[in-house]
Amino acid sequence: MSAAAVEDAVRRIIQVRDAWIAAVRAKDVDALMEYLTDDIVMMHPNRPAVIGRDANRADLVAAFDKCSVEQTVETDEVVVAGEWAFDRSRATTILTPVSGGVPVTARSKTITILRRHPDGPWKIARVIGNPDPAEGNG
Repeated sequence: MSAAAVEDAVRRIIQVRDAWIAAVRAKDVDALMEYLTDDIVMMHPNRPAVIGRDANRADLVAAFDKCSVEQTVETDEVVVAGEWAFDRSRATTILTPVSGGVPVTARSKTITILRRHPDGPWKIARVIGNPDPAEGNG
């Protein structure tokens, strides 16, 4: 892959990340589904893996029924290797219960693996998140 092609891929991957965050904030599950591969696997801490588009759609709907989400993400590196890439990032997520209550802030580290589809767009294939320790706990 040429340096220009890698630079273009990195730019497109960052666009996917930014569009994903905007759709999360808007609770737009249909938009979120556009960024996932058919064989998507989400690996959240302390939960079984969520495998496939249907299971991830149901998981997102259930989460958005419970809370609103504000999220900021900072990418530390994007590595592109042909049709595959990964985005290593840090996130701050604020979950506010829909029923009222105190918002919860979580900080985490994430690896997002993306795959370029034959028609060009990059889509999210695998995600694994790792929470940071609570402040004051090391």
